[in-house]
Amino acid sequence: MQTHFSLAQLADPDNAVSEQILRSCVHCGFCLATCPTYTVLGDELDSPRGRIYQIKSMLEGGGPAPASVARHLDRCLSCLSCMTTCPSGVHYMHLVDHGRAVVEKTYRRPLQERALRALLAAVLPRPRL
Repeated sequence: MQTHFSLAQLADPDNAVSEQILRSCVHCGFCLATCPTYTVLGDELDSPRGRIYQIKSMLEGGGPAPASVARHLDRCLSCLSCMTTCPSGVHYMHLVDHGRAVVEKTYRRPLQERALRALLAAVLPRPRL
């Protein structure tokens, strides 16, 4: 895949790694059949290939992450079944982790969603609660 990162963006080591991962993807579509969210929802944006496009657009744009990117990255189960079928050896796990980090840093979630996430973060690690 062709990328259009500026030199300033590539100075960030995380962006440089993500750029190399993005370049290795040939968009063959083998990952679609193994992605559970794509299988259930049938939306290209909920497939690894769709998320790769969204992450590329978000990183190249450099602004805050849009709500749509946050929603589709949140839906990824991180099962990494897409990586086992990828003939190009795309390291999707590193790319989606970087994308999620950018979303958490730049996207302000709605109040209700922040409250639910805080509640889950407080309750899930404590079985007694």
